[in-house]
Amino acid sequence: MRSLVISIALALVSAPAFGAEIIAKSTLLRGTIISASDVTTEPSSGAEAHSQLAAFVGKEVKRTIYAGQKVNPSFVGSPILVKRNSRVTMIYKFGPMEITAFGRALDEGGVGDTVTIMNLDSRNRVNGIVNSAGYVEVNL
Repeated sequence: MRSLVISIALALVSAPAFGAEIIAKSTLLRGTIISASDVTTEPSSGAEAHSQLAAFVGKEVKRTIYAGQKVNPSFVGSPILVKRNSRVTMIYKFGPMEITAFGRALDEGGVGDTVTIMNLDSRNRVNGIVNSAGYVEVNL
C-alpha cells in the first residue's frame, strides 16, 4: 500500500504541467508596459497559450524580469495611472449629483485600485477608486 502511494505521488510530480508558461524574450525593466513582442509561450498549447499571453500584454512590470525568465503573475500588475503626490481630479458621486474637486494622491494605483486622496481645499483625506489617468471616483 505504501509503495502504491509513493508511486502515485511520483507520477503526479513528474507529470508534465498542462498550459503554457510565459517567458520574457528580453530583459524587461520595472515600469515597462508588456507588449506581445516582449514575451513568448513555452510549451505552446494553442488557444490556451494565446489567452494566457493576452493576460500579460498591457500589464506593467513591477520588478525586473530577465531574458528567458518565466513571467510570474506577481511580477506584473495594472499600469500606474495615478502616481503618489500627483494632482488628481476627484469625482464625488451622490445619486444623480456629481461634484469635482482637486486633490493630491497619497498613494499610487491603476484602474480599479483604491487610493487615498487629500482634498486640496479642505485638507480632508478620502478614499477613492482610480477611473483613468488623473481621475479618482469618490463615493459618499
